[in-house]
Amino acid sequence: MTAQAQIKSSFPVRRMDFGFTDVPKYWFHDDPFLTHFLSNLSSLFPEGEFFFVTSMRNIRDQIDDPVLQKEISAFIGQEAMHSKEHKAFNDYATAHGIDVDYMHRRVGKLLKFGHRILNHKQQLAVTCALEHFTATIAKQLMVREDWNGRMNDPVMRKMWLWHAVEESEHKSVCYDAYQRLYKNTYGTRASFMVLAWSILAAVLVEQQLRLMAKDGQLTNVKSWARGLWGLFGYKGFLTQLTLPLLDYFRPGFHPEDHDSETLEKKYKEILALQG
Repeated sequence: MTAQAQIKSSFPVRRMDFGFTDVPKYWFHDDPFLTHFLSNLSSLFPEGEFFFVTSMRNIRDQIDDPVLQKEISAFIGQEAMHSKEHKAFNDYATAHGIDVDYMHRRVGKLLKFGHRILNHKQQLAVTCALEHFTATIAKQLMVREDWNGRMNDPVMRKMWLWHAVEESEHKSVCYDAYQRLYKNTYGTRASFMVLAWSILAAVLVEQQLRLMAKDGQLTNVKSWARGLWGLFGYKGFLTQLTLPLLDYFRPGFHPEDHDSETLEKKYKEILALQG
């Protein structure tokens, strides 16, 4: 066995197979707005994860570090599994009247356009930006037990927390590949973060309105008020993401500056995840 073959990644690829047949319509605290918000995020993952994987495959033959190569392989494996499980949930939700499939198709077209017009460096910069977004949300979801505890379906809670653990595990892989290949490129990294976040925000707002309207909940004032306060109010879920997200613009930023090792260990034990 060669020395390279003996090298292992720092995190495993876990094979998951969630069953969604008994998931209730409003599985987050029996609330339409917040359930649709998380379904909204889920609709982005299958095509988004495919974009991340493709951006890494584009450049991996330029990486000569065997350790980083192993990390990239494990990253691709984890992202492929995330795509599979969120696609399965999205199909279930669409079949039960929550039309996330529409957004899945829209996002797919948008990201395919991105592949056509962006070079490999720019695609990887977008991936680094969105990986920081998902890793920041992942850590917040693990920290905020008041949030993950309101997932009143055990399958959905396990899926989201499993995803959060793995996003935290591989949060540095894309960034390390980018830094290794493209030196002194802060301007590209920062500018594509602004672009990626602007598009993401517009997409999420449009889809939230669409999901609430399609479900006949557009005028449900109580659900809107609860949801918007929960996201943007004092100690709101997204409000508390502001500083960690903005830290990406610090010139010396690295994803490992946002430590999540203790949280990962905690939820791997709770969820009985290998590795």
